[in-house]
Amino acid sequence: MSLFINERAGNPGEAEHPLVLVHGWCCDHGAMKPVTDAFPERHVISVDLLGHGRSPASNSYSIETQAAALMQAVPDGAILVGHSMGAQVAVEAAVQAPERVAGLVLLDPAPIVPHDSAKAYTEDMRRHIDRMDPEQLSDMLEVFGRRQIVKAADQTAVESLIEVMTRTPAAVVRACWDAVCNWDGPAAFARLTCPALAIVIERPLNRPVNLAKAYPKVMTGQVTGAGHMLQFEVMDQVEPMMRRFFALHRL
Repeated sequence: MSLFINERAGNPGEAEHPLVLVHGWCCDHGAMKPVTDAFPERHVISVDLLGHGRSPASNSYSIETQAAALMQAVPDGAILVGHSMGAQVAVEAAVQAPERVAGLVLLDPAPIVPHDSAKAYTEDMRRHIDRMDPEQLSDMLEVFGRRQIVKAADQTAVESLIEVMTRTPAAVVRACWDAVCNWDGPAAFARLTCPALAIVIERPLNRPVNLAKAYPKVMTGQVTGAGHMLQFEVMDQVEPMMRRFFALHRL
């Protein structure tokens, strides 16, 4: 099943490995535009996951299914950059096809190796989502989206993001949150073989120490003054961490 792709050519010779950007729950490729803008020299491929944006619906929205669809759009030697649920998809994709993924960047991931309060939060959200009708879900997504941002660098971009989120079909909202909760993150993370960088916020769902226990080779960074949608707020902190990671691993 083919995903919608938004592609931008880079500067030949400056960076060998393309970036494949994977958005989070109820978003589309536009949610990753700040990352695209931060790396003008890179060949960048931004996707819409199944059921999101312009990509087709599916009879399954599991993280495994999303990852398999993503790998159809990924060139060999790509660096997968995933935000939130997209980070889960990126990890799973690197496990499914390790020979094709050069590296991973995980921006405030949805639960991979969550602590107890993070597990309780995601399960509580699942119960709330299951009780809501489509109109209530749309209203909830607007509130949810705005609460994930402390102070955006571009409020117009945030309004576009909220509009996309509130248009997500109710069936996709529910199925994808179920997928976030049901995926076995610790097992997948422990199977990684490629270089990985996880950048989290001050109160993350995944604590760096727990990620490192599951995959000791992971590099971690933490930003300050940002919510979950950190790419809209502190790319000035995120970009140097990514560039340092790329330099250290010759990516």
